[in-house]
Amino acid sequence: MICELNLTPGGVVDFRPGLPPDFTGPVFQGSVAISVKSNISRITLQEYKADEYQIRLGTAFFLKQVTGIGNIMSRGFHSFFMLKNSLRKQIDSIGKFHLRQGQFACIISGPASFEVKFERDIEYRTFDLFYSSGLLEELLPFFPELNDFLLSGSPSALPEITYWTRPSMKEIINQIINCPFDEASRKFYLDLKVRELLYEMLENAFRRKGKEYHFTAWETAKIHEARKILETYIATKPPTVRFLARQVALNEYKLRTGFRQYFSAGLFEWLYEQKMQHAKQLLLTTDKPVKDICSLVGYPRITNFITAFRKRFGMTPGAFRK
Repeated sequence: MICELNLTPGGVVDFRPGLPPDFTGPVFQGSVAISVKSNISRITLQEYKADEYQIRLGTAFFLKQVTGIGNIMSRGFHSFFMLKNSLRKQIDSIGKFHLRQGQFACIISGPASFEVKFERDIEYRTFDLFYSSGLLEELLPFFPELNDFLLSGSPSALPEITYWTRPSMKEIINQIINCPFDEASRKFYLDLKVRELLYEMLENAFRRKGKEYHFTAWETAKIHEARKILETYIATKPPTVRFLARQVALNEYKLRTGFRQYFSAGLFEWLYEQKMQHAKQLLLTTDKPVKDICSLVGYPRITNFITAFRKRFGMTPGAFRK
């Protein structure tokens, strides 16, 4: 991963061990943390290292617009998940790409430099993983397309540079960050989870099922606009497809088809997942009563909320909180 980060303006970032006293989370269980607080930046990195992979959860806030310059030090498979807000990145021999919230990017690379643009007064949250070449070779029987990438001596992107994160992948990331086991069991658990996430990333890249439709730039923008509108309904009853289609001036078929193609889920499947993940975070990070959380995720009846939560996570909200 990165050995150092250089900011323009600002110079080399002087990281110190530990989490800052005012850090509000999330806390990555079992990781080693470093952080910096200066007149330009507030950055916290939490990293877990194993023999065949590394995991890094990053949070950052900048008081002015800056450019970050760093280096990828090890050859292997690098994935970058954007958990909060979006940024523009450039990697040697790969080029520029825009990583939006809810997307991830994958490259296979040896040592390379990169550049990232950060805007002021925006909090960023990222989740990055590095997999060694040896771990990738375990999956060659399932994804023979990987062999060309492994044999290449230069940085290479998968068929597309960026992909939308599936709900199942978001759940794996949450399971990794909130690993419930002690040190004795943690490595075994994370070994399984990082492989599960890797498999899903490769499945998404190489074996995308169903017919791919072409959408104009205007239609694509409207489909993304629909997602932003849906985000405003996490605490309320969802709109109808007809209403949403009219809001973005797109016919219902194109909206349904395009949404599934870009976000790997149907409109209301996607919204349901956002509601459940929001409820889960409220249960983990607040002491709000379940009946209040029920209202905050748009369920008028607590029995319906408990049923939906149990269906998604296999337990009731009360049992989950314990």
